Amino acid sequence: MPSREPIRYHVAMPEPQAHELHIEMEIPGLAGRDDIDLAFPVWAPGSYLVRDFCRHIYDLEVRGATGASLASVRLDKGRWRIRTGQGKVIVRYRVFAFEVSVRTSFLDDSRAFLSGTSLFFFVEGEVDRPCLLRIVPRSGWSVTTALPGLPGHAHTFRAQSYDELVDSPVEVGPHRRLAFNIDRTRFAIAMQGQTNLSRPRLLSTLRAIATTTGSIFGGFPFARYLFIIHALPHRGGGLEHANSSTLDVAGFSFEDEKGYQSFAELAAHELFHAWNVKRIHDRALGPFDYGKENYTELLWFHEGFTEYVQGLILVRAGLLAAERYLKDLAESWGRYLGHPGRNVSSLSQLSYEAWVKQYKPADNHPNRMVSYYDKGRWAGLVLDLELNLSTGGRRGIFDLFRRLWRRHGARQRPIDAGVIRREAEDLAGRSLAGYFDRFIDGKAELPVPALLKRIGIAVVASSPFAQEKSDAIKAARLLGFSGLVFSNTGDDAVVKNVVPGSPAWRAGLTYGDAVAAVGGTRVSAATVGKRLADVAPGHEVELVFFRKDELRQVRLRMARNPERRWAFTIDPKADQARRRLRRHWLGKGG
Repeated sequence: MPSREPIRYHVAMPEPQAHELHIEMEIPGLAGRDDIDLAFPVWAPGSYLVRDFCRHIYDLEVRGATGASLASVRLDKGRWRIRTGQGKVIVRYRVFAFEVSVRTSFLDDSRAFLSGTSLFFFVEGEVDRPCLLRIVPRSGWSVTTALPGLPGHAHTFRAQSYDELVDSPVEVGPHRRLAFNIDRTRFAIAMQGQTNLSRPRLLSTLRAIATTTGSIFGGFPFARYLFIIHALPHRGGGLEHANSSTLDVAGFSFEDEKGYQSFAELAAHELFHAWNVKRIHDRALGPFDYGKENYTELLWFHEGFTEYVQGLILVRAGLLAAERYLKDLAESWGRYLGHPGRNVSSLSQLSYEAWVKQYKPADNHPNRMVSYYDKGRWAGLVLDLELNLSTGGRRGIFDLFRRLWRRHGARQRPIDAGVIRREAEDLAGRSLAGYFDRFIDGKAELPVPALLKRIGIAVVASSPFAQEKSDAIKAARLLGFSGLVFSNTGDDAVVKNVVPGSPAWRAGLTYGDAVAAVGGTRVSAATVGKRLADVAPGHEVELVFFRKDELRQVRLRMARNPERRWAFTIDPKADQARRRLRRHWLGKGG
């Protein structure tokens, strides 16, 4: 059977000062189809929010092979029906590209970044048709993508389908290109922007991460992988793709180890996604419906568990000392416990509602929700330790991922929550109903400290001011707790949140109230927290505040601050059995 004629895309950038990419799409004649529906994606896989990319389309025109205009009807915000007469269709349009992120396209006179779902139409019913992509860069610019090139045609690339086309971002500009090999797999790097990142250290870091991650799965599912790194004024996160990832990092954040660790964590996270989510994928996440939300209850697994394993990968790769990993883990646990909404919704619910709640948070979001990244990370730790304890240190979370890869991902068999549970129980050799019912589909507090103690980790929780050297400071910070959370923007002490059940909650304060004075002393955003902390638990204090334009006052009886400083350390007194469990968890560092 002969291969089908591809859909061709042509991208030019003749006027970068307008930040508009000029796109031409050539659709071959489709036998038996007098009409086609042309559609534009509303979201980018890996980023679970409807973004309506079509809002950036301008000057759309549709013509036939002779240049004559073709009849078209707009069906909705992102779909057009075109009368083709089974002939060739040429679609021309411009896309405004001026948002710096890993999921959107960008163009100025210094570079271009092409993210397919924000640029390219598709023909409904033809997403599995091959595609050709030709880029016309500005003079002196390079073009780098994970797509294979078309021999004999400069800056022209092949994709087996529309899915592969839009899953392969393209970096265009004067970027620096580096590479390394691990056995027969080629890892390329396209690095754009100003940075104090050491190139030798960049290469050694990515090599260590890739080597460690590949060893977890017994090799790589790709022959070539591309890291696109944007060095920007501020970190912007990452986005995974099947054969590449985009990493937006703070370019001048590498003056200390913290910057390198942050970069390594991001790189490990996105590379692990080449398996978890891109190949070990949910039935709801491929084939994609680009025209609407693709609801899934597994973001706690795809994102949260990946958030968890990224640190373990760095420990195993020799990039992060076990002691530092435990220190970071303890600090993160303390921050997590500070989320009042962490146990209001189940993880499966948090995943499903991400489209409408996680990325469009209402004022009460902190009290009703928590990120599936954050809670999913701790659920991953709990399952890892449950597997470890159940098998006497022989199995853990990486064994679960290996099994899911070999039995499902490598065979292109999608997974669901039932598959994860069955495979985990098979590894554990027992029912894990308590885990999945209580922590994934339920709302119980995750037993992180108790489980860590069982594998030889010393756990200590103390007042955050217990270590203050000055008794005067300790006395001043006995920390009466009001339950008020203030906005970190502006000079006024504006209430951003009120913790349910707290003194401020019972007194009736709410979002947007502007506190003007505490105990008769004028306060600002910089001082309000200090003045509230001066009031000992059980004592009352008067607050004067504005609600809109009305001046009000109220008395608060302060409670004891629930905040704790956590410490996780290797317990030198642990018995042999617990040391064995700890070594299995942390690897050599345990």
